[in-house]
Amino acid sequence: MENSKFNFILAISLFLFTSVLFGQNQKREDQKAKDIDSSYVSVAMNFISDAVFMGRKDSITAPYLYPSITYYHKSGFYTNGSLSYLTKSNESRVDLFLLTAGFDFTIKKFDGDISITKYFFNGDSYNVISEVQADVTAKFGYDFDFINLALAASTYLNANSSSDFFVSSEISHDFISSNNKFQISPTIGVYLGSQNFYEEYFTNNRLGNGERSSGNGNISTTQTTTTISIQESEKFKMMAIELSLPMWYTHKSFTASFLPTLAIPQNEATIVVNETIEKESLEETFYWMLGLSYTF
Repeated sequence: MENSKFNFILAISLFLFTSVLFGQNQKREDQKAKDIDSSYVSVAMNFISDAVFMGRKDSITAPYLYPSITYYHKSGFYTNGSLSYLTKSNESRVDLFLLTAGFDFTIKKFDGDISITKYFFNGDSYNVISEVQADVTAKFGYDFDFINLALAASTYLNANSSSDFFVSSEISHDFISSNNKFQISPTIGVYLGSQNFYEEYFTNNRLGNGERSSGNGNISTTQTTTTISIQESEKFKMMAIELSLPMWYTHKSFTASFLPTLAIPQNEATIVVNETIEKESLEETFYWMLGLSYTF
């Protein structure tokens, strides 16, 4: 199978779970010509060690096992469906369903992807984006041979009718084996956006339900709170810097992938709980994803 096809599948898998995280495709002229004439179906099984978004996460880890299926039409249109099963002890459940429709295209060394995703979270979910209902995302990249540059812009629609806008940029370099079966792409990403989703998460899951004491660093509560807000939640700020090392190996119709990532959050939130102001204490997070896919 062509590397470009597998790179697309890996990029979709990464995007569906880490949302703004996206991969670059290594596409050669003969590969692109062959891809245009073929449609395919891919099934995948992935595991991610924790749910991290824009450097943010819940104080309780959220490891997920998530199967997915993707149909890619030769025209560039594709659909994807997945479910995320929370494997945490005493929390085992299907935590999230995702449905995505999008369009992927390549023009010489320029590639892009435009997609719409609908989220269906379990009511008990403590995922940091559990109040997100849908997103619209556009991703674009250019292969400069020595480096790849990429840019993504997203609008996230939250349960309370508020929305967030995110922009991310990445720079990466591809190392590909001579037989095109193994690829590793060291990547640096910068992520910016607003924090309405985070305020909703604190209100409904972390500090607002009064059922558990949790928090990053020194943020905690032992009683039901009635008024919660994040100062300047609508302000556009740098959210995180991520260092990742995506790699994958292909053999016939199979692809095995591994993605270790170090997320370095930026601009900790100022949270107001019943008129008490508390500064969030953010910490670096190392998480990883392991996956196996088969393409028909």
